[in-house]
Amino acid sequence: MTIHPVLLLLGIVLLWFPRQWMRRGVALLQRKRHSSGSSRIVDPWKDREPGDPQVSFRTEFTKFRNYVDLFRAAAGSLTIWGGMGIVASIFVPDEGPRNLRLQALALQVVIVLLGALVQALRYERNRVSFYPPIFYLAGLAVGLCGYQAAAFAFVLIWAINPALPNAQAFLTVYALLLTVFGMIFRGMSSPSVVLAGAVTFLPVLLSLLAGRPLMIFTRKGSRIP
Repeated sequence: MTIHPVLLLLGIVLLWFPRQWMRRGVALLQRKRHSSGSSRIVDPWKDREPGDPQVSFRTEFTKFRNYVDLFRAAAGSLTIWGGMGIVASIFVPDEGPRNLRLQALALQVVIVLLGALVQALRYERNRVSFYPPIFYLAGLAVGLCGYQAAAFAFVLIWAINPALPNAQAFLTVYALLLTVFGMIFRGMSSPSVVLAGAVTFLPVLLSLLAGRPLMIFTRKGSRIP
């Protein structure tokens, strides 16, 4: 087994970095900017509307942090799994011992699953909320399914989205599309494709087990994406 420690550490940081930390940084800058004035500081994340509404194309594509999620997850998944000219940070040749290949695969799966959990779970106000990290999952698909399958599935899910009632339906259909297109481009037996479908469905499964909806956060009175 060959491990590139620098690439591995970079992939872990990119995949495990919590999205809400970016929000805190923006909020801190806002507080500093308005500290000299007498106007009320608005904490936009406190104005969330609970529930599981339909995913809004216009809203999601105007959030800057979604694009950060997309590119960091794509870069992180490529460093862990390889592809597009990037060497995988954990690598065992096909002719290598089967136990080493399984160990490498298990390590890759654990890294991806933990990253997805960090993005999907949020503990706040003494309770756990479930969030669909759509753009993060789209970035993961680049490394797990290949950019062709990732692009086809991403475009098609947004085309279908007007017919989907909520975020749970969105991720369920998206997981199916990634699995189908991934198998078309990478083969029926690709473990990374199966992982992509499972990870995309994971927030739905967690919300169903907990009996709570996936939360789509909206912000009132703020232009923060």
